[in-house]
Amino acid sequence: MQQFAALIGAVIGAVMAFVLGSLGERARWQRDQNVRWDAARLSAYSEYCIAVKRIVHIAAGMARARGLQHSSEAVPLERGTVELAEASGERTATWETVLLLGDPETITAARAWHQAVWQLEFFARGILTGQAGWGRALDEFEESRTAFYRAARKDLGVPGEPLAAEWPPPWLERLDPEQRDAVVSAIDPRIPSGRPPKALDDDAPTQP
Repeated sequence: MQQFAALIGAVIGAVMAFVLGSLGERARWQRDQNVRWDAARLSAYSEYCIAVKRIVHIAAGMARARGLQHSSEAVPLERGTVELAEASGERTATWETVLLLGDPETITAARAWHQAVWQLEFFARGILTGQAGWGRALDEFEESRTAFYRAARKDLGVPGEPLAAEWPPPWLERLDPEQRDAVVSAIDPRIPSGRPPKALDDDAPTQP
């Protein structure tokens, strides 16, 4: 009887060890999978951001060439049209990866972002005109970009909100009023001279 009880105990111990080992292995596998897909989503979102930013940079330069205000350097329209088509193709390719790997909230935000960028492209191509409309299009681009970054950070488990640069930077206060107004206008021409702008990105002098 004692031998039988010992045998039963050994069997139960072996079964429990197997079950616990299997559960631990499954948990490790799940963690590895989560890390793998998090890294893939991070890459997909980053590449998408870079592709969209390139479109905006080209479109802003072309808009500048058409007489619309912006801090970007003017881009010759013929060259810009070719570069814009290439950049749009790159964005489309990265968009497919976002569709494949992104969560629904981030996909929705990404779609809204590139739809806002379409407006900038239409101004760049001369389909849309007018400084007021251009300014609104830039505002909508910035708002949709912030929404995308917020959704992507949430999906990736990054804590906190996307941070905008503080305004004004300390060095701006050291300038005389004329220089200060010139700098503000160069950074964001939508801001009337002498009026402090809303929060701007860290790379504001070179992008919308």
